[in-house]
Amino acid sequence: MAVEDIAEVPERLVPGTLAWDLYQVEHKQRYEWALDYCQGKRVLDVACGTAYGSTILAQRGAAQVVGVDISVEAIASNGKRPARLALANGDACNLPFDDGTFEIVVSFETIEHLASPEHLLMEISRVLKPGGVCICSSPNRDFLPFSGKKETNPFHISEMSYDEFDNLFAEYFEVSERFSQTQSEMYIRHLQLLREFDERLKPIRFSRLLRIENKIRSLLGRDPLHGVECLSARLSRAVAGDYVIEPLHEPFSDLLTFILVGRSKAF
Repeated sequence: MAVEDIAEVPERLVPGTLAWDLYQVEHKQRYEWALDYCQGKRVLDVACGTAYGSTILAQRGAAQVVGVDISVEAIASNGKRPARLALANGDACNLPFDDGTFEIVVSFETIEHLASPEHLLMEISRVLKPGGVCICSSPNRDFLPFSGKKETNPFHISEMSYDEFDNLFAEYFEVSERFSQTQSEMYIRHLQLLREFDERLKPIRFSRLLRIENKIRSLLGRDPLHGVECLSARLSRAVAGDYVIEPLHEPFSDLLTFILVGRSKAF
């Protein structure tokens, strides 16, 4: 299965792609943070994709992990998997499991892609054992980056404000903890410096001399000079510690993602 085939699914994070290099730290951190809840438990990872997160949970303490995803190709790409990990094909809004099957359900980077997010929470509630725990993330619709420019994501059809997410989640679960995930102050400053650096490089990047140089290199059969314009992208890749998850006290606009933890309700 080629990486390109799997990557055709909108926003799927696939190892070996540029998106993976840029965002893997942020995504993996959520699973690593959730490990404490999953120790010795039977866990379901909803919309697991290529199951990189399910693998983290299975290798580091969960009794059993089941990853479910609507993409057969994504699941099939996970060739070597831990003995405690099983993968299944299924719809997040119509999970192929019996009632009360799991002790923990995690769902990261899923709810914002669904036209009816309540169906996801309803299904998670159904497959959880009484008193089971749901851990769910949702991007902050009101997030305003330091650049002041809000970019819309066409694949996020149900982005919510904090209040909307919290109220919807509370319809299906007894909320016990609230967290936020965002960039560290040091990483934000790093990105600001890169932005300033990039602005200073623009005259070079779009200069006539550089275009002439690249035409000459092309005639000589040499690769064009593009290291300057790619430098910011390479330096902006996050490393461990560039994102932080901490208890949520107030939903500020500079918070990237909200994470809610709650126990299933008896209906």
